Amino acid sequence: MALWVTGAIGIFLLGTGAFVVTTRLVARHRRKIFLEGLGGVVRIGTPCRVVDRRGRALLPGTVALTPAGLAWEALFSAPGSFTFEEIQRLETDERTQARRGFVRSKILRVTPVRGEPVEFVLSPGHAWEWRQALGEWVASRGRIAGASASR
Repeated sequence: MALWVTGAIGIFLLGTGAFVVTTRLVARHRRKIFLEGLGGVVRIGTPCRVVDRRGRALLPGTVALTPAGLAWEALFSAPGSFTFEEIQRLETDERTQARRGFVRSKILRVTPVRGEPVEFVLSPGHAWEWRQALGEWVASRGRIAGASASR
């Protein structure tokens, strides 16, 4: 009996590991295609998890800062984007608006002029990169480093 239980647990763990590895590989491949599809200059493009309205993280995705604005996509979710004119506020936080925190993660919150805020869960290192990129963007009066002057 113990042998059957041990075998079942082993099969479950192997299946779970295979699912996680497969999901990460698919997310990495989609991230590469997404960033290449944006064309032009991408100031920053990082892996993330898109957060739904209830504060739950969805499957892995990518968020990018481009000369046109902010663009994102997630597995099994519709891609989205905001131009800079549509963004009222960009900020990083420790918790989502639903007051949910994630272990060793930061939240990038985008508040549009109209509509609901969109939140992304980032690693602390990627959140630091976003703070740097947004600081450079503000200091250069809305220009993305490396982008042509004619936007």
